[in-house]
Amino acid sequence: MAVEEQVINSTNPSEYMTFILGEMKYAIELPKIREILTYPEMITGLPNTTDWVKGLINLRGEVVPILDVRIKFNTGELIYDENTAVIAVITDDNRMIGIVVDKVDDVQKIDITYLSPVSNMGSAIPSKYLKGFVRLEDNQMLVIMDIETVVHKEELLKS
Repeated sequence: MAVEEQVINSTNPSEYMTFILGEMKYAIELPKIREILTYPEMITGLPNTTDWVKGLINLRGEVVPILDVRIKFNTGELIYDENTAVIAVITDDNRMIGIVVDKVDDVQKIDITYLSPVSNMGSAIPSKYLKGFVRLEDNQMLVIMDIETVVHKEELLKS
């Protein structure tokens, strides 16, 4: 099965891609997202890496590491199904990295002036990996992930 993709083209910093990890809804700034992929069947594993580094894929000639943040943050039972997706992000140092999520949700505009600071608020993800949270109109909490911290080179070396 070929990797299905959706290319993202946005430079609007107030737009965020929302996604589900376990029971919570998270978001990443849309300008950092290159594309959305279905979970690839063919991932080349890497020896001697942490368990959340699933391996590498070839995305149109570019080698992209695939990281399963669900494993890193122990967000619950891991199910790879038709909803499992990979969000390909571009980091500040121009690396492309694929982040496995349970389900991609939507694109939302978020006024970050309403961003509340993160304390250990019950998220499965430690607060150092989060920028804050906002309450949505339906009173649901949306946690803004600091993707640069999550995929920092030093993080990839941690067990």
